[in-house]
Amino acid sequence: MLQRIQSLLLLLVAICMVFFLATQTWHKVGVGESVSLSPYYLTYMKGSLVAENKPVYYLALMAILSAGLAIFTIFQYKNRVRQMLFVALNSLIGAGLLGATVYHIQFDANKLFAPEDQGNFGISFWGVFVALVFNWIANRLIRNDEKKVKDADRMR
Repeated sequence: MLQRIQSLLLLLVAICMVFFLATQTWHKVGVGESVSLSPYYLTYMKGSLVAENKPVYYLALMAILSAGLAIFTIFQYKNRVRQMLFVALNSLIGAGLLGATVYHIQFDANKLFAPEDQGNFGISFWGVFVALVFNWIANRLIRNDEKKVKDADRMR
């Protein structure tokens, strides 16, 4: 059923991933230079000129895949085992997205200048964490539903 709480949580996962796509993930500003990471590019600027612009499209691809999988999973409500499988897969995609983002921040962006200054994480970085939490809670609720159905079948 589409009105279950786990459907709402999966919709929130998709919204968090779209929010990740729309906002900046990380930013660091120094004297005359700045570095920013979005889901599309890692941009290093000296003054007003772009010194390096590295594409990181696979971050956006993973976020789109995660949002699409969350929406698809909502409509798999008739088969809860399949729904749990897709939610678990979505957790792996979200964890991979988070890991790739942290990798680019720590090993690519942070070393460009002033490595002692860690920079500022944008709200979309935390949106991935929130999406993983919503995904985990949805998985627990789907499991509880499956357990209730099995218990009710046993009582018949």
